Amino acid sequence: MLIVGTGGFALESLEILYQLEKEQGVVFFNNVQPDFRFSIEMLKQCAVLHSEEELKKQLVSKPDFVLGIGNPKHRKLLYDLLVSNGGKGFPLVSPRAIIGKINNRIGEATNIMSGVIITSDVTIEKGVLINLSVTVGHNTVIGEFSEICPNVSISGNCTIHKGAFIGTSDTLLPGIVIGEGAVVAAGAIVTKHVEPYTMVAGNPAVFKKKLA
Repeated sequence: MLIVGTGGFALESLEILYQLEKEQGVVFFNNVQPDFRFSIEMLKQCAVLHSEEELKKQLVSKPDFVLGIGNPKHRKLLYDLLVSNGGKGFPLVSPRAIIGKINNRIGEATNIMSGVIITSDVTIEKGVLINLSVTVGHNTVIGEFSEICPNVSISGNCTIHKGAFIGTSDTLLPGIVIGEGAVVAAGAIVTKHVEPYTMVAGNPAVFKKKLA
């Protein structure tokens, strides 16, 4: 298994692979720091790939990869790079998450971390990151490459469009729509729809600025 990234979230992703007993032969990819090596003793023997050539060789025999980074834009860019080189996004779902049995759909290259609760009839599109202890209510759709930070509460019938960022401890009331590329600052309570490529914050959440 290839983990994209070598930072803190990559290690959290590795922890889930341990929980799933899929940690054998893990390889990391870091194309930003060409000299990066792990200082953590138990990880010093793990291979770290730095070039696209090394990446291609890895994916020929072992195409599965995990996105071990946050940030919607970075996740999409790296997903596209790996898929273009033959990679296949592995849906990383912690066994310590609670996923309902009724009509839930989880896309490729997703990360669903420990403590997450997903109720029923929820669609999680490709590349989505749902971080620790998030609750997702019924009939909700989370668009591709969105990032949901820890301790967020998403009520039923919400729609979060692609590339959105929902900050730590936010609350979305029932039926809320979050536009594409929107950002909800940490601790917000969202009572009204959020327009695409805007930032909102506060309780209740209000418009702060337009995003480029």
